[in-house]
Amino acid sequence: MRDLTRERYYEDRAPVYDATSYRGDPQINAGLDRETAEIGARLTALSAGRVLEVGCGTAVWTQFLRGVVVAMDQSAAMLEIARNRVPKAMLIRALVPPIPFADDSFDRVFTANFYGLLRAPERALFLADVSRVARELIVVDLRSDDDASMEGIEERSIGTDVTYRIFRRRFTPRSLCDELGGELMYSGRYFLAVQVMLAPAAS
Repeated sequence: MRDLTRERYYEDRAPVYDATSYRGDPQINAGLDRETAEIGARLTALSAGRVLEVGCGTAVWTQFLRGVVVAMDQSAAMLEIARNRVPKAMLIRALVPPIPFADDSFDRVFTANFYGLLRAPERALFLADVSRVARELIVVDLRSDDDASMEGIEERSIGTDVTYRIFRRRFTPRSLCDELGGELMYSGRYFLAVQVMLAPAAS
């Protein structure tokens, strides 16, 4: 179930990821920075524990996680940047799903701007795996520009003549809460965060 276009896109984009993630307009930049800091404060206030981050990218969000932190990403280039930002975290290169850890390995799974990249079969596998390895899930993802959830193929480029076609979903607060079965932790103009307390996976 590998999406090779998605893998290649994020590997190629790593050197410019922080500077180009939905950025450009100064007002938007300020809003993104403010919401990242506000969500970061909520993450920092959570109890420390064994935390797994899935799709850590350049570790923009990893720096807010407390406890023993394991951060995974499929991109070696992203992880190289993350290593400088969060030197105390354990960084692992892995393609998810599946999650390559034993049952009950973590207290919390965190993911940001990853869940919305998954198609339906991947989402089902991911959520089942999270329930197997942890008792809590926090998902940060993109808010829809409209009053309805959006999904489809987005064409992306990184300043070259190469175009990448990326599947992307954007959520309303209700749609993300209902889909995950969780509670809204943060609702901003650009980002949403939902916290889910998970039941143990069926044996």
